[in-house]
Amino acid sequence: MSLSTPASGEGGLAALAYLDVVVLVVAAPIMLLIGVPAVGYLVGAVAWIVLRAVGVAVDRAARAADDPRREAGLRLAYLLGRLFLLAIAVILVRNGAGRDDGLTALLVIVFAYTVQLVLSFLNRPGTR
Repeated sequence: MSLSTPASGEGGLAALAYLDVVVLVVAAPIMLLIGVPAVGYLVGAVAWIVLRAVGVAVDRAARAADDPRREAGLRLAYLLGRLFLLAIAVILVRNGAGRDDGLTALLVIVFAYTVQLVLSFLNRPGTR
């Protein structure tokens, strides 16, 4: 699963590569105005966006790797590290700000992951 934007010649789907991040940022003021727990939403969104940016850097490093084992190792380390760090973020919010904030952080992360998963299927080479 590639995290970087496809080449510009691959059509309109290239613009959708970071839709998960855009939706989180655009939805933030709306969600906060309707009363979603602020700490949970902000921690979940920031954790997702930061780890998404790290993922882009890891993807570039993996593509530049000469050895396929190194490439696979980098990608696997990132995926497991991301899972661990997102879980830690949810746990810390739950323990620090309460159950509602922890649940909100979890839902934000699950929503963003689902959007990214769908987009990765759409942007996958050979699906057009």
